[in-house]
Amino acid sequence: MKRMLIMLALMLALLPAVALAETAQDITTECVINNRTYNKHAPDDIRDGDFITFYSGSAVTINAPEGKKIGGLELKWRTINMPGVIIKTQVKGQWVEVMREGPNYAAQYIALPEGLSTVRITAQSGKLELCEVAVLTPGEAPAHIQVWRDPPEKVDLMLFSTHPDDEVLWFGGMLPYYAGELKKDVLVVNAVYAHYYRRQELLAALWTCGVDVYPVMLGYPNQQDSMAEILREWELKNRQPKEKCVELIRQYKPDVVMLHDEAGEYGHTAHITFSWLGRQGVERAAKASEHPESAEKWGVWDVPKTYIHLYGQNQLRMDWKQPLAAFGGRTGLEMAAEAFACHVTQQERWKVLDGGEYDNALFGLWRTNVGPDVLKNDLFENIPAE
Repeated sequence: MKRMLIMLALMLALLPAVALAETAQDITTECVINNRTYNKHAPDDIRDGDFITFYSGSAVTINAPEGKKIGGLELKWRTINMPGVIIKTQVKGQWVEVMREGPNYAAQYIALPEGLSTVRITAQSGKLELCEVAVLTPGEAPAHIQVWRDPPEKVDLMLFSTHPDDEVLWFGGMLPYYAGELKKDVLVVNAVYAHYYRRQELLAALWTCGVDVYPVMLGYPNQQDSMAEILREWELKNRQPKEKCVELIRQYKPDVVMLHDEAGEYGHTAHITFSWLGRQGVERAAKASEHPESAEKWGVWDVPKTYIHLYGQNQLRMDWKQPLAAFGGRTGLEMAAEAFACHVTQQERWKVLDGGEYDNALFGLWRTNVGPDVLKNDLFENIPAE
């Protein structure tokens, strides 16, 4: 009897921890949002699953369904400069401020301090412009909710990817394998996203691949002119793309850098330009005399290994068809294809293909300070394990 009582006491003591570990429910379609119930035939613009449609206005008011509470919100912003939000709830008929959350990520998860029946979201300045809103009950965010983190002081791998979708079209299962399966810190540096909805497509694709380090999005204009003209445009408004690539490498100190094909895969001059910017960035980042301002701020960094897609020398071909435990046995190539499906606006022209002219598993070791690849089955060969 005494033993049973002790076990019961232990179980009761563990109840709060168990409750905290419960996965939150997504109740978005059950809520009344701005006095509207959800209708699958005519959904409102912030819960229709379409990044192109959006809400623009002063406030979003959300009422939970009867018997349920709101414990978290995922906001997917249309605006590039997120204004930060004020969250209020009703107390005795009055709106009372619960919390403020500053500008964060373009897909921003906010855990509320307690379960609430009603919330009102307003901008700290200006108006709200949101592509999508997800409403969750209290608990841990489910897997499909994007809970991003800032890049750590040092990353394992840095990918220079020109457009949203390039990260899976030309690099295949790399992100699912290294970020999703091996849990390496992978930082994607995106040059061009052109439209607000392509930024959201990129975030959805990265999250599908298991990337949880928030990417760097440079916001350069999308062009396919000569390399000189692209560089001129990218340098406008003091963007300094050459210096920016050096600074990013020095700041985050990647062990491996991945770059586009020198010929731009199918000849896209923006790919060619960003590949060149990455190469000059890798070489300059190691020299204190180059871009001395960032050298003083971050120190120099000699990247141990730099690979280029389809580079003709020192080649290795990765196997993206191995089953990955992190994705329930699905392969890196399958996950890359699923991630590409997140790029809804780009489906007509491209597919994620293994092999062929643009083989997304074929890379060449362009520069190394840790010796040549021998086994040729791992981008991190010769990188000491931490």
